[in-house]
Amino acid sequence: MIVSVLSATQRGIILQITPKLILKILLLLLLIAVGVYTVGDMLQDFYARHTEEQYKGIPAAVAPAPQTVPPFWQAKHETGDMEEYSWWRMEGASSGTLTVVPDPTGSGRGFVLRGEITSASPPPGDSHRLYPVFMLPECYRGTYSSTFSVWADLPPHSATCGWISFATYSNMMNWKDLYGVNLGHEDGVDRLVLFHVPTFGKGDFTRFASVPFPMKKWVSITVKVDDSGIMLFQDERLVAEAKKSWGAEGVGVCEAHWGLYGQGKTASGVLLNDNVSVTFDGAFTKKTMMVRPDNHSRRNVNP
Repeated sequence: MIVSVLSATQRGIILQITPKLILKILLLLLLIAVGVYTVGDMLQDFYARHTEEQYKGIPAAVAPAPQTVPPFWQAKHETGDMEEYSWWRMEGASSGTLTVVPDPTGSGRGFVLRGEITSASPPPGDSHRLYPVFMLPECYRGTYSSTFSVWADLPPHSATCGWISFATYSNMMNWKDLYGVNLGHEDGVDRLVLFHVPTFGKGDFTRFASVPFPMKKWVSITVKVDDSGIMLFQDERLVAEAKKSWGAEGVGVCEAHWGLYGQGKTASGVLLNDNVSVTFDGAFTKKTMMVRPDNHSRRNVNP
C-alpha cells in the first residue's frame, strides 16, 4: 500500500515537470551563473581601475621633489646676544641703542634684535647706524636670497622724519656698491621700496603690489637676487622688482646689515628683527668673518 502511494506521488511530480518548466529552470540557472560571473568581473574591474588611478599620469621616471636649501647663515638671537653677527655698529650710540631682548610684542619669538632711536643725531647729523653686520672674507658670486622679519614703531612721515632703511646688501667689498630695502612713502601710505637701483643713488623700480607696510605688526621681508636684479617680497607677496647693474664681477653679496639705519634728523623710533637669514644658490665654502665692535678692521677671519 505504501509502495503504491509513493509511486503515485512520484508520478504526480513527474507529470508536473513539463518542458516549459525545465526551460525556465535552465534559464534561471543561466542567469545565476551570469550574475555570479558579472559581479566577480565587476569587482575585478573596479579594483583594476582603482589601482590604475593611483598611478595615472605619473611618468616612468619622476624627478625628486625640490629640496629646501638650508640658509648659509642665520641669526635667531636665541643666545640673548649678537654673537651670530660678524660685527655690530655702535656709532651714534648717544642717539639710540641696539640690544637683544625678550620679544616685547608677546608673539612668542623668544629673543629678538631691538634698535631704538632716542633722539636726533647731534651735529653734523650723522645717520643712525644701529645695526648688526654680516661679513664675508671674500664676496660670494651667484644668485641668492635673504629673509628677515621686522616689527616697526616709527613716527609718521613728515619733514622731521627722515628715511629709514630695513636692510642693505653690498655686491662689492667695503660697501662700494649696494642696494637697500627702505621704508618709502607713496600716496600717503608707508610701503617697502628698493633704493640704489639700478645704480647707486637711484631708486627706479617696478611696483607689483601696492601693499601698505603696517606698524606694530611682524612682517616677513624677502629679497631674491639674480643676474638681472632684485625681487622684493612682503609676507611672500611680490611687491616690487628692480634691475641692478652688478658690475664686471656679476651678481653677488659681500656684506649686509639689518637693524635700524636711518637719517639723523629722525628723533624717535623702534625696530625689531628676528629670523634673519642669507641663502646661497651656489656653493661657497668660506665662513662668515668674526669681528668685534671694538675694532672696525676685518680680523679674526674664519677660513
